[in-house]
Amino acid sequence: MSKILFISAHAPTNEYPQAGQKIAFKNLEEYASYGIVDVVVIANQAEIIAGKDLREKYSDRLYTHPLFKLNKISACLTYFQIPFKFSSRRQTAVIKKLQELLKQNTYDIIHFEYSHAAVYLDLIEPQINSKQTKTIISIHDVVSQSFLRKAENNLILGIEVARIFHYEKTLYSTANELWVLSQKDRDILTSLFSIPQERIIVKPPQLSNFIYQVKRHPEKIEKKSLLFWAAMSRPENEQAILTFVENCFSKLRQKDPEFKLYIVGSSPTKKVLALKSDNIIVTGFALDPTAFFEKAEIGIVPLLKGAGIKLKTLEMLEAGLPVISTSVGAEGVYLTGKKLVVNDNFDEWVNLISCPLN
Repeated sequence: MSKILFISAHAPTNEYPQAGQKIAFKNLEEYASYGIVDVVVIANQAEIIAGKDLREKYSDRLYTHPLFKLNKISACLTYFQIPFKFSSRRQTAVIKKLQELLKQNTYDIIHFEYSHAAVYLDLIEPQINSKQTKTIISIHDVVSQSFLRKAENNLILGIEVARIFHYEKTLYSTANELWVLSQKDRDILTSLFSIPQERIIVKPPQLSNFIYQVKRHPEKIEKKSLLFWAAMSRPENEQAILTFVENCFSKLRQKDPEFKLYIVGSSPTKKVLALKSDNIIVTGFALDPTAFFEKAEIGIVPLLKGAGIKLKTLEMLEAGLPVISTSVGAEGVYLTGKKLVVNDNFDEWVNLISCPLN
């Protein structure tokens, strides 16, 4: 039976509302189906607490290391030569645990879930038998691409992008195998980092189970209703919906006050909650969002920043909603035959939404 060391920069769980944690849990389950897995998690405490399924299934081989703001700052200062996105996960307690596990075990696979989990690769590489042990990085986002968008007109972030690019190139060149969520990310790795295509595996993400239960009947659809489906604690999602309301939805309401917007997703920020009105419904976490997918007329993805595949877009399309998206929101979308319109001009969105796609 294979022995696997699974190191994750977020808690792999189906109990946390963000998509990445569910992808991580699926990857972990895949390993557990044929091997013995030691699981090391370096994540925010809220994720670890939420991960009941993780603790129940892997409690005897699970080693959790909660992250707090102070130890993130301390790690960034200690390992200042490493880009901050990565160094914040480099914790002394984790280094000791990994060294202990590597002394006690010979692993067939060492898997890093998320690029920033691989911040330990250079430390443990001397302790592993490269001929026997395969190293794998599961890349949820190409970090330098995400930061490049944030760095527009910001010199300090521009310097950090350069550091991230060189660090990622070293990581991805060192690992034996890379997993990505879309063909788009594989193309980035081959063109930007010169990674041989045969070392990259495309593993499209599994969509939420409820998506396949959605039944959209014409009589159920609420005319002039829009759905934004996202984890609202993420800054790029907050920015997206605030920008949409200011630059598009307000103009739609001027044309027709009956337009309605559903903002569905966990942990809405104070700014998002402040949008609440008779025509803007902010739900917070929805245990079962099926009803919103069945009644909304159009899905919207007004993202301006971010990287990687956009599950929110895939899920609305798979559920049968016509979707209007920015080019960022449509990245990595591989579904064909679905009603997707990509446009980066919010003035034009007003006309697109006024003339429904379905």
